[in-house]
Amino acid sequence: MTQAVSVNDLVTGLLDRRYERAARRVLRALAVGVTGGVVGRRVDELEEEAARLEQAGERLSPDNAVLRALLADLEPVLLDGARLVAGVGEELQGQGVDAAQRLTRELTLAGANARVLGEIGARWRVPDVEAVNALVTFAESDAFAGEMRTYGERVLGVVQNQAVRGLVEGWNPLRTARQVRQAVEGVPVRVANTTMRTLYLQSYRRAGQIYQNANAEILGGQVRVAALDVRTCLACVALHGTQLAVGEGVQDHHNGRCIGVPWIRGAQRTVRSGEEWFAGLSEAQQLQMAGPGALELLQSGRATLRDFVVTYEDPVYGEMVRRASLMGILGERGRD
Repeated sequence: MTQAVSVNDLVTGLLDRRYERAARRVLRALAVGVTGGVVGRRVDELEEEAARLEQAGERLSPDNAVLRALLADLEPVLLDGARLVAGVGEELQGQGVDAAQRLTRELTLAGANARVLGEIGARWRVPDVEAVNALVTFAESDAFAGEMRTYGERVLGVVQNQAVRGLVEGWNPLRTARQVRQAVEGVPVRVANTTMRTLYLQSYRRAGQIYQNANAEILGGQVRVAALDVRTCLACVALHGTQLAVGEGVQDHHNGRCIGVPWIRGAQRTVRSGEEWFAGLSEAQQLQMAGPGALELLQSGRATLRDFVVTYEDPVYGEMVRRASLMGILGERGRD
């Protein structure tokens, strides 16, 4: 059986709704913390300081007293944010496990006729939820706790780098202050969102492996599918449509949106390959996704989409994949 699977509908449907319910309050609290209160006042003061420096013909340096005051007041807000993210970790993990219990079966039986639904549905095994939860323990790991301890440091580093970059590249102080504001208001929420969504989806994928293995006698395999749009990385596009064994892990990157869709024995499920999907895009869309250097490599035949797949070891989730850099593909020649 060949059947198209709308993963976009899946990701923007039940999976996203479950995630948003659990993560919304954390993201809102973070957004309020970095745009209002003392941090909001400090950012306003920095822009006033930038206007003064602009009039005096001076630069906004990384050791500016107003900038240092902003960073000092931002730090406790980030510590609170890290505690919020860590505090919702087990809930997000549990939501991912619950979603896998329901969706693994629904995806497997999608499109089956009434007879098959009756036969296979009756044989579908559902492991004890507590037993599954005991096997999905990312949020309780020392590595995840370590990631939360460095959250504030990582965000502060990005904010500080805006001032350093402004000085190195000769920006006027008003531009530097605008970049700092954007970093203060956007980076803490972005990093928290990536951390929480990755935990949620990795928990979903790990639990899905367990549910597949429990039903190995009636499953024939699975196909890897990505939520294909212009935000999808080239590595995920390349792997879209890959056939995997029952219970095999779907390696993805942080914030990745790929899942495995199982099929019943004797009814193999296929989807259009990522390469074919990418080839059908307009050149403008391909450029938006790949960037000029990567697109030139692909168009010239010096690289394929598969060349952009690279694996790495993550301390929390183990082996993951990401998009390879041009330097990674071309070596020293990539500097050009």
